[in-house]
Amino acid sequence: MSAIETRQQHPRFVRGAGIAGLFVPVVWAVAAGLEIWQGQLSHSLVSRPERLFGAADSRWFAVLVPVCVTLVALQLYALGGALLMAERRRVAWLAFAAGVVAGAGRNGVAVFAPDAHLYAVSQARGVAALAVLVGLPAALVLAGVAIGGRSRAFAWLSAALAVAMMWTATDWTIWSLRESALQPQLWAIEPVEALAAVWSALAGLWLLGVPGRVKDALEPRLGADSLLRPIPRPGRKAAIAFAALAILGLVNMSAQFLRDQAPVIAAQLTGRTHVDTIRVGAIDRTYRVYRPSRVAAGPGLVFILHGVYGDGFTMESMTGFDTEADRLGWIAIYPDGVADGWDAFGSGPAWGQHPGADDVAFISATIDRLEASDAVDPDRVYVTGLSRGAMMTYRLGCELSGRVAAIAPVSGNMATADGGADVPCTLARPVSVLAIHGTADGVIPIAGGRTDILFSPMADVIERWRDLNACAANQAVTVDGASTTTSWACGAGSTVSMRVVTGGWHGWPVRSSSPTPSNPDDFDASRLIADFFVAHPRVGG
Repeated sequence: MSAIETRQQHPRFVRGAGIAGLFVPVVWAVAAGLEIWQGQLSHSLVSRPERLFGAADSRWFAVLVPVCVTLVALQLYALGGALLMAERRRVAWLAFAAGVVAGAGRNGVAVFAPDAHLYAVSQARGVAALAVLVGLPAALVLAGVAIGGRSRAFAWLSAALAVAMMWTATDWTIWSLRESALQPQLWAIEPVEALAAVWSALAGLWLLGVPGRVKDALEPRLGADSLLRPIPRPGRKAAIAFAALAILGLVNMSAQFLRDQAPVIAAQLTGRTHVDTIRVGAIDRTYRVYRPSRVAAGPGLVFILHGVYGDGFTMESMTGFDTEADRLGWIAIYPDGVADGWDAFGSGPAWGQHPGADDVAFISATIDRLEASDAVDPDRVYVTGLSRGAMMTYRLGCELSGRVAAIAPVSGNMATADGGADVPCTLARPVSVLAIHGTADGVIPIAGGRTDILFSPMADVIERWRDLNACAANQAVTVDGASTTTSWACGAGSTVSMRVVTGGWHGWPVRSSSPTPSNPDDFDASRLIADFFVAHPRVGG
């Protein structure tokens, strides 16, 4: 039965399927927009892509699920209309089944939230995401095979979009994995769905007979030898070329990931890095603990806190602090925040607060565990962190001042929700401080001001710590390349230091293999911080 005969015998169904296909991109765009809106987009969603798909307490959750169901139904409806014209009915049914699997998986992603606030990951959601990433390309490939000679152009188009889906899914998943996503396959759903929406719209045009009308209108003008001549079937060479391209791309991206993360992966495979869980309140909290091959007697303990939407793996890879642990024989802890990070100074109902998750209690309980299991020196417990992790570092310095000897926030801030540095902070003991901040930091400006929240000037933050530690007025200034460090001697032998990196950006400074004088952040912040910690054990009584 030809496409024309099918349209004549089932005009309403085919016309409805075609119109439905045209609406799919609109419905998908609305659904994706709502997901991103309710996800409280901050600096990045790459490392926590599960935030895209809605917590149970989201006001949009009740809207997203039926929208996604409608989206999938429209895709399948358009697909079903196309398969009425199939030459190979069994293959057509397989294509339809693959589409049903993808639709079920997409709704599973929306439904299988692990908890009300998405503090944990859901294995069911991960499997559902894989059903989407496998089912949609499979449906397009099978649909192209089923259509066959009825429309070789549409068969080629379906195959090309299926290859694009597989490439996109692989690319986005590996990229998300490189950014330490807990469930990297989730990040690939949106672009794959976007390609499916494009296919649905093109299928709609085909079902409505638009390409045929265009061809009929143009061919008399262009002649029989025009570009509208019949399109050949896909050949074996083309299939081999597509497969080789996909394999080479996968190998290349995988090699990049392994090269960048090799030390951290090796540490975990050999057992030097171990992922542990501790229950704090009603929530299971996770952290990575690195123990060097030679642990000192009474080792120091350093917590390294990630930034927004990050995790411990990111910080272990980025900072290279394992090297410092090896050098000193100390233990390094890379804790995982929940949702988008830490409940730090400046957090409010719409930014950074995590009901039911007590970050201070989490760090305190982890200190208790390591003091008991590894006999760490209670006078050598330290905290450092980046960005929001640095903001949490300031908070831990205040609220755990009886246990933390020194802190080293990098590109952080200490402010109330209104931007003032007068946060509640009373020290049980002096806490030494080394703050590192770049003058070109556009995320947390060194001069203060509003970006995603209102930050206080770093000069006010340092002045607050000078007051808390009863520092002397005299200061010592040293210059190291683009960095200027100002230090004050404080009560009971503690120190407050501020390293200002002229031209430095928002990030963790790392020494490159090929030093570049024009890069002000080309220095080893981890080594600098470790040496500061060595020089500043817990003081006072």
